[in-house]
Order: sequence, then structure tokens, then C-alpha cells
Amino acid sequence: MKHHVKLRKSVRKQLQKGNVEGTLIQSQPIWVRIFHWGFAFSLTLVILSGLQLHKPASFLALNFSKVLTIHLISCWFALGFLGIRIADALIRKDDSLIPKLQDLKHFPQLMAYYFFLRSSPPPGRKYNSGQLIIYTSWFVLFLVATLLGLASYWEGEHLIWVWRLVGGFQVIRWVKFIVSIYFLATIPVHIYLSITEDISRLQAMVTGYERKPTPNNR
Repeated sequence: MKHHVKLRKSVRKQLQKGNVEGTLIQSQPIWVRIFHWGFAFSLTLVILSGLQLHKPASFLALNFSKVLTIHLISCWFALGFLGIRIADALIRKDDSLIPKLQDLKHFPQLMAYYFFLRSSPPPGRKYNSGQLIIYTSWFVLFLVATLLGLASYWEGEHLIWVWRLVGGFQVIRWVKFIVSIYFLATIPVHIYLSITEDISRLQAMVTGYERKPTPNNR
């Protein structure tokens, strides 16, 4: 038993020192990981329950009030996780999720790389231009959909100006539906690229550490 304990400690030290296929660096703090997985889980429930509320699938035979309860609870949890991410970014002065002009200039080159027209991706920051555009659109659209959801939930008792601005309850329903479809279209792209582009990024979102190749391993 003592031998196995020493062996595990030895392997851990080697990993920390970067002696195995590169150097381990911390790239995703704990609060970023909590936000990521918490928001992903709650957002999934928001989208699925929202689609069920928009047009119930009869073969599921789900109770409407229970689906609505799950939808509302998931929305508040998603908002809470989003608040955690914003607070963490402000405390650490992290601007890695804010697109800059230089990032947008690299977007055509990034698309050329994804469509196999370039052999290497353009230079970027922690997140490339495509990720920044998608992440920013997710945050903005989620907040917009949340506001519309509150307006429809209160049925004209509050946020009447939202009803008037959008054009009524039916328009609100369709806007929320389109936002859900956008999430359903872009989330699989995010998952696919996370798995196929650089698996160490996925590792970092689980453990907090990302493996960077050393000069000798490149």
C-alpha cells in the first residue's frame, strides 16, 4: 500500500513539473468551471422545458405546471451562474470574453482554417474570434430571452413596455423560440470544436489545468 501511495505522488509530481508531454498550467479558475458546467446544465433544462412549453409533445405526457416549474427554476439558476461569471471577471479584471477589434479582424481567417482553406489558425487570445462571437451572442440572447420570458410570465402586469416594444405575446413566443433554435444550432458546434480542436481545453474546463507543449515536444 505504501508503495502505491509513493507511486501516485511521483506521477503527480511529474505531471506538475510538465515532464509528461508538456507543461501543465492553470487556465480555468474554479469559478469559471463552476459557471461553465452549472450554466450548461441549467441552460439545457431551460431550452428543453421551453420547447415543451412552446409546443408540447403529446407523446411525452408531461404535466404543464411541472414543466413550467422546472423552466423557471432552471432560468434562475442559469442567471445565478451567469452572475458568478460576471462577478469573477470583474474581481480578476478578466476581459478574455470581451471581443476586440483585432479579434474580429481574424474571424475570416479563422473560418478559412475551419473550412480547410488554411493550414493553421490565425493568432488569438485565450479564446479565438469565433468563440468570442458565439459566447457573447449567448450571453446577450440569454438575457434578452430572460427579459421576454419575465414579460410573458407576468402576462402584462409588469414590463408592459416590453410587450409594446416587441409587439405582443405571440411575437415574444416566436422570438424566444428562435433564440432556442440558435442555441440548439451553436451548442453542438461548440462541443464538436472543443473535442476535436484541442482536447486540452476540455481538460482545463474539468481540472482547471491545460497542457502546453514544451519547446522539446513541439
